[in-house]
Amino acid sequence: MFPTVKKLWSFVVVGNTDKAQRQIQLCNQIALLFAMATMVPYQLFFIMYDFALYRSIFLANLVFIAIYLTVLLLNHQRRYATAKKVLLVNTCCHILIMNFYISAGSGVHLYYFTLAGIVLFLYQKLRTLVYFGVLATFGTLFTITHFLFAPDTARTPIPSPWAEIMYSLSVAAVLGLLGVFLLFFRNQIDQAETELNKKNEYLKTLSHTDALTGLANRRALDKYLELEWSRLSRRPASLSVIMCDVDHFKLFNDLYGHDGGDDCLQQVAKALKSVLGRPTDMIARYGGEEFAVILPSTDAAGARHIGNKLCQAVEDLKIPNDESSTSAYVTISVGASSIEHVASNLDFIQQGSVSLLKCADQALYQAKETGRNQVVFQPYSMPTID
Repeated sequence: MFPTVKKLWSFVVVGNTDKAQRQIQLCNQIALLFAMATMVPYQLFFIMYDFALYRSIFLANLVFIAIYLTVLLLNHQRRYATAKKVLLVNTCCHILIMNFYISAGSGVHLYYFTLAGIVLFLYQKLRTLVYFGVLATFGTLFTITHFLFAPDTARTPIPSPWAEIMYSLSVAAVLGLLGVFLLFFRNQIDQAETELNKKNEYLKTLSHTDALTGLANRRALDKYLELEWSRLSRRPASLSVIMCDVDHFKLFNDLYGHDGGDDCLQQVAKALKSVLGRPTDMIARYGGEEFAVILPSTDAAGARHIGNKLCQAVEDLKIPNDESSTSAYVTISVGASSIEHVASNLDFIQQGSVSLLKCADQALYQAKETGRNQVVFQPYSMPTID
């Protein structure tokens, strides 16, 4: 049954922002719960005890229930401000009329405390003075109904011990509604926090991801290389960096157009990524048709081996390239560099990761200058410390 009720207060919120959806749902929830609190136990009591005596208040309650349900219709028509006003005015009038008919001895005026507890959530942009003014209004209404509608002045009073029982039920209903509303508020806060975390994760991923290839971008590469380098400074091991460049890509792009060039880069990126088998290995689009690979715990021999596999993986794609002077298909040139250990000197740490990347880039330049579609390894050269 609960999923059905949930659909009832949620079906009108589609097409709004997350914040607006939560506000509309809250308004609908309040309207539905007040309608249900009126039907049970008050309407049931009037029917079972003496319907003829309580006919007037029973019919009045039906009108108020209909107005509560009208709130959902107003929200469905996107008249959100009107819906909230109707909800508050209807609730205040409902409590007042109920006290007029059956007196404050039934405890109905206690529902003003429920209203005071939820109005700030219903109107989140209320100024402080306005909010305290609303609270003062509810306090005044409570005081008036408590003293003005005494049991001996009621039009259709509820006899003892039913009055005491109804008062107890009113107390329980007020506390129950407050508890339910607080649960709704907590769920909305949790939902908002979850949505915010998801958006933050998405933005974080977006800021570190290349839009065309889906690989990490240069910013992510630089951060990861610095992380691995600092780890290497604490625990000496090997670290390798590979730079790859698509051969004759400018000519390829001129011949097949930008769409063909984009498709080529996407296929190359997928092929390069398929070569890397460890979670710690990272590949990124370094810029244009250039890619970079970070290989933690990989020595020079391992870097050469991975470099050759990268070359072969791209050539195996057999993407035609009529402008290439070295192959009938798209190929890449690869430059690699490795280091076995790193000193703990801070200045060296700050310069070293950049220097390792530079060595791999110089090796890539040599690969392109000496024939392309090959792997060139250049030993890591320690930067000079001033």
